[in-house]
Amino acid sequence: MHQNRHISGKTINNLWLRLKLIGLILILPALALTQENPEVLKFRGTIPYKVFPDKKAQYSIHEITYSGADSLFSQAQSEKLISPLHVYWLRLDFHGMDLTLSDSWIIRFPNYDDILLYPYSLQPDNKESFASIKKLRQVRFMPYADFEVTASELWEDRYLYVKLKHTSVRDRLHPPEFLHPEIAEREGYSMISMEDVIRQVPYLLFIGGMLLMILYSLGIFFIHRDRLFLFYAIYLFMLLLYLGIRLPFLFAYLESHLPRYMYLHNELIQILVNISYLWFAAIFLNASRDFPLLDNAIRWAIRLLFVILALVFFVLVTGYLAEYEQYIIATERYFMILFALGAYIYIILNYKHKIVLYLVMGSMFFLAGGVLAMVFLNISYMMLGSAIEVFVFSLAMGYRIKQSEQEKKTIENEMDKVRLIALKAQMNPHFIFNSLNSIRAYVITNETKKASDYITKFAKLIRLILHYASKDAILLQSELEALQLYIELEQLRFRDDFGFDLRVDPRIKPNQVWVPPLILQPYVENAIVHGLAPKKDNKVLRVMVIMNQSHLEFVVRDNGVGRNFSKNISKEMNPSHKSMAMELTRRRIELMDTDNVDKPKITITDLTENDKPNGTEVRFTLPLMINHEQY
Repeated sequence: MHQNRHISGKTINNLWLRLKLIGLILILPALALTQENPEVLKFRGTIPYKVFPDKKAQYSIHEITYSGADSLFSQAQSEKLISPLHVYWLRLDFHGMDLTLSDSWIIRFPNYDDILLYPYSLQPDNKESFASIKKLRQVRFMPYADFEVTASELWEDRYLYVKLKHTSVRDRLHPPEFLHPEIAEREGYSMISMEDVIRQVPYLLFIGGMLLMILYSLGIFFIHRDRLFLFYAIYLFMLLLYLGIRLPFLFAYLESHLPRYMYLHNELIQILVNISYLWFAAIFLNASRDFPLLDNAIRWAIRLLFVILALVFFVLVTGYLAEYEQYIIATERYFMILFALGAYIYIILNYKHKIVLYLVMGSMFFLAGGVLAMVFLNISYMMLGSAIEVFVFSLAMGYRIKQSEQEKKTIENEMDKVRLIALKAQMNPHFIFNSLNSIRAYVITNETKKASDYITKFAKLIRLILHYASKDAILLQSELEALQLYIELEQLRFRDDFGFDLRVDPRIKPNQVWVPPLILQPYVENAIVHGLAPKKDNKVLRVMVIMNQSHLEFVVRDNGVGRNFSKNISKEMNPSHKSMAMELTRRRIELMDTDNVDKPKITITDLTENDKPNGTEVRFTLPLMINHEQY
């Protein structure tokens, strides 16, 4: 027993010793890499330089290096932006630097689009191009470009000439660095440090928050069918593509592997962000109803942005006039800033609902972040502004959901009241059922304004019917007003699917002529439901009132599918159905004119065009009554 324990303990000690040796073997190289040579660390700093902007790109390396070219160069102004129209010559000055610590050293530049370095020992046709720099970046994933240079390659033992051009993202001139190759190698091994990880955190939080809001908005859209949430999700997605892709590690990888695509993506997506924002804002503001002038301006702004989008895409893909692309983008940005400021002032001066102020407040944060990003060339400001904007917009969207639910409850209560009134009025149950279903459809699709209009007109029509139910006759003017209201309801139900034309003989005075109440409605309803509804397009309903000696002639004409087609559909749908309203109305008309019993009171004509059915026409006559007591 003790012997087993001794063997076991010995085995554990041997295992532990082996683990120590393995760990030591693994750690020693890393320790060796991290050993800092104080002399090497001194071999790093910025290189003094002068700059010459070659505005016409006409100078060669021979003209730049001749003895009288010193006057061309001047001290660089680091705060000045690089113009995409110019070529820049840099003269790096190594005078006074101790270059004896190494046989070669690294010259490091920012990521300019085109960097050409001219060592003294090389002829201009042997220059190192941007293609080799790009290859180096693909290995290291670094946001810079490194050149290895020796002392023998200096002009006059102190100068190095560099030619650069930068037409992509706006940037300033930055002084190049010199550093010992060991430093570059160490940085190449330690690509991801704790500082790098910390830098990723804000981007990861931004991306996570955006994804969450996109999924939430899409969920609300599929539940409530409110298109505002769909356009909000599209806007958030565009923001995510524009800002979220700038996650440092991801951005550096994509930029090094797909530099052309990334530049194309960056320039185009910012225009798409503005387009999606304008679409979302127009719907959020209900601009077509509450801000018609702004709605028209937004439509034109979106058209202009699409033109700019196509122009930028053409320039970047073809390379034609590429030096002007940055000016096009800058123009688009300044246009959006001025347009937004003008729109916010207009909204504040003309708003009807306080909820629109959420849009103004949130957008102001985004606008401020965008302006700061343009001034300081730091996208972090825009990320912060957009994060605050999304938070404010989320509050507004939550308020909108609550408001929409309250409106739905109000409409449902009104529908219950109208249903009771309609039953009392003994209206056509199909009309009541279809109208209530139409109101409910508008509620489901979150078109509460249309639902409210529908229920208001429906309630008004029912009150008129109740009012006329106890009367034998009403003025023709009242009859036509009730008919107009009924047709407006049907147009709402069929979503403006047909046109309506009412013509009254100028010899007739509607406010002096009396007719039976709701005498036209059954024929009009029949024309809409059985004539126009089955037709696909170009639908027109026409009602005419004509003076015919001592009679009024009423004409209801539609250009629908015709009676034969309609009968076939009716037989398929309900073969035993017979319209009670039409039969009652026919009897009412026949009883009105007992002096002409043998003369037909109602004529129905099948209309044709090119021997094809083209609708139905119903004509009936009533005696002209000036005194309602004649009924």
